[in-house]
Amino acid sequence: MAILIQDARGDTKVEKIAEIRPSIRTAAILAIGSDAGCASHLGPGPLPYRSHLDLPQVRSAMILSPSNTYRCFALMDRRGRWRSWRFGPATAAEQQGWIAETARTGNVLFASVQTFPPPRNVAGRLRWRQVREQYRGEDPLPHLAPLYFDVDCGGDLDKALLWARSLVEFFTAQLALAPPAVRVWFSGSKGVHVLVDPTALGIEPGAMLTTDIKAVALGLVRHLAAMGSPDLTIDSAVYSLPRMLRVADQLNPRSGLFKVELSHGELFECSAGQIVHLAAAPRGSLWTPDEPPVAPIGTAARWWSAELDRARHPREFHRKTAEVAGVRVRPDGFTVDELVTVDMPSCIRAMAGRCVPAGTRNRCELQFACWMKSAKLPRAKADGLLSRWTQRNRPELSSENAGRKAESILESVYANSSYGFSCVAALAAGRSVGLHIDCTNCQAVRPKTLKRVFSLRTAHNVQWVAPHRIPLEEGRGRIAAAILAEPIEAKIEAELRNAGLIGRECSSPGDAGGIGI
Repeated sequence: MAILIQDARGDTKVEKIAEIRPSIRTAAILAIGSDAGCASHLGPGPLPYRSHLDLPQVRSAMILSPSNTYRCFALMDRRGRWRSWRFGPATAAEQQGWIAETARTGNVLFASVQTFPPPRNVAGRLRWRQVREQYRGEDPLPHLAPLYFDVDCGGDLDKALLWARSLVEFFTAQLALAPPAVRVWFSGSKGVHVLVDPTALGIEPGAMLTTDIKAVALGLVRHLAAMGSPDLTIDSAVYSLPRMLRVADQLNPRSGLFKVELSHGELFECSAGQIVHLAAAPRGSLWTPDEPPVAPIGTAARWWSAELDRARHPREFHRKTAEVAGVRVRPDGFTVDELVTVDMPSCIRAMAGRCVPAGTRNRCELQFACWMKSAKLPRAKADGLLSRWTQRNRPELSSENAGRKAESILESVYANSSYGFSCVAALAAGRSVGLHIDCTNCQAVRPKTLKRVFSLRTAHNVQWVAPHRIPLEEGRGRIAAAILAEPIEAKIEAELRNAGLIGRECSSPGDAGGIGI
């Protein structure tokens, strides 16, 4: 096995996996495969990126240099309207070109928090829609991201700062990370962004990394709340691929403030009013490029590994169980293609008739789109239905922008084969908006019969027998009958005798061998 790399001087060569040197961390991995397969790509022309990420060495080497990573860029005008998302090299020169365009047009620059390897068979500045299936569809390419948090407490900056302090204190005090590894930005409105360096945590690229980051981030929030930190929340809707964040030192047109980086001292010592004052003008980066860590930090890397295993285990078990049962699942572990009719399920109907609060709208819109796709609704009809719901639930958007929002969601879902209707996912979305949905008489999905799901231990397959379900009241009655089947005193005496606690006299006060009766 070998890898095809391109070093900092642009020289391309084949390296044996076993001979990977630390210097390859700064090189571009262009292909992974057999020696002959890699050698065949040494000719002129674009080089494909193929990585199965089978070896830890290769995964570590995939922390690519900026010259060989891509990122999404997008401009937003002062009325909150997006221009087409672009996909291009994540170089300083590329970003400076975008910043120059914002100065010329008055727009605001956003960039994805994730970075990506080069797309297959194309290069240069592209539209995101041209390549998104390479990163979100079947056999997706991996991506890399920091562990990130968007702390937004309903517009209360004082609370957001309090919660951000709890996060930063955890990473610096308990995980021993230096300040350059835990960076903090005031968003320019009422929130705080906290990004933890992926190298410090030992984060490795993966196709499901953003899903893993969401699980770890929410798990940490629950942990800190249980340990007595303020009962505040983070925005769970920001864990999407790609997730666009305002670039540092860009203006927020609504507030008139800039997104600015904060030192840890400013985060812990400044009031909300003082931080707003700091955001009156751009501040630049507080750290030089060589200050972040270049290798994982032991305590932090062990924490990330343990949290990652805890987050992945339920999803992997669900997938394996679904695989042996012949059930198709989405990348997030939910079952797909459960519809048996085109009728609207109870959960979708309930959400469709409700005005939902901010923070849950994206989730509901996604479930509507998944149902429309599974029900095989034509795009034109789906656009009309979702646009009306989005316009009703997003009063801050004009009718035109609501239509664009709905169209964007439907385009992502309809174009991605991994999306489909899931009863569990739809019910979870309903619960998030306070709905308690009765699915007893729902005829739109397959009935939850007792299917025979084979054990993962094949030797036990033939021995497995589906249980006979009984009502809860009957179960309680059987338990009570079993308890009363023999006198309770006799049962207690038998238990004590079996434990050796009765049956002989104590020979002395210090004899603990038994209790005489």
